Parts: sequence; C-alpha cells; structure tokens
Amino acid sequence: MKGSNRSHFNKYVYIALGSNVGNRKKHLGWAVMYLSRYVRIVAASNMMESQPWGYKNQKKFLNQVLKVSCNIKPKELLKVCKDIERKLRRIKKFKWGPRTVDVDIIAYKNIITKTKELYLPHRWAKQRDFVVEPLKELGALDVLNI
Repeated sequence: MKGSNRSHFNKYVYIALGSNVGNRKKHLGWAVMYLSRYVRIVAASNMMESQPWGYKNQKKFLNQVLKVSCNIKPKELLKVCKDIERKLRRIKKFKWGPRTVDVDIIAYKNIITKTKELYLPHRWAKQRDFVVEPLKELGALDVLNI
C-alpha cells in the first residue's frame, strides 16, 4: 500500500475466525473470549456463513474477523491462536478439513513476513470472501493491499 493510508492500519492486527463443527457460534464466542485475554478487541465484523474453502465436501462455516490492538509479537500471537484452537478441541485430520475453530492472523500492523510458520499478510486472504467481506465491513480492506 502506498503513502499515508497505510498509517491508519499499521497499529492494528486482524484475526479471522471460522468454525464448521458443532455449535459454530458458540465456538467463535469462546475464541473471542480467549483472545480478549491477550489482545484488546477494537471491532468485530458480523458473523457470516460461507462455503468451505480448499476441501469442499464439508459443512458450511461461520466466519468473523476481529480488529485488535496488541503489543505481543507476531510469533507469540500465533502461539496464542494455536493454543486457542487446542483449547477448543480443534483436531487437524487433514488440510482445510472440518474444525471446531480456526484462528488465523490475517494482517499484523504493517509487518510483512514469509516464513513456514507465519505468512503476513495471510497468503490466501485475498482469495477468501469470508475474509475480504468482513474486512470491507471493518473498513480495513487496504490491509491486503487490494
């Protein structure tokens, strides 16, 4: 992103939540509650239902994006996200399969990184309507450089 527009977003982190197993709304609520122990939630998009992405033969997802403020480093936040997934009993049987909850960092302030563990902004975010639409709602589509 060019110029000063980026400064509006560089202090925020965007986290996407998704669930398609069990009580999806409850799982997203628990994820928000656990996240709020580590970050300050500034705004939350509405929840939206979406078709599965990647592996199609599964139930629809309920998704939401959070705009948060935090002082922990990206890799520490990633660990928090994975811990929340474990607490909510996510079992990863195969890539893009059904899950109780998915907690993904979409963008972390103005940081760009491409490692095996963490790719920021999220490498597939632009292709996923369940991320793009909530980011539009939050007025933050620019974090993906769209």
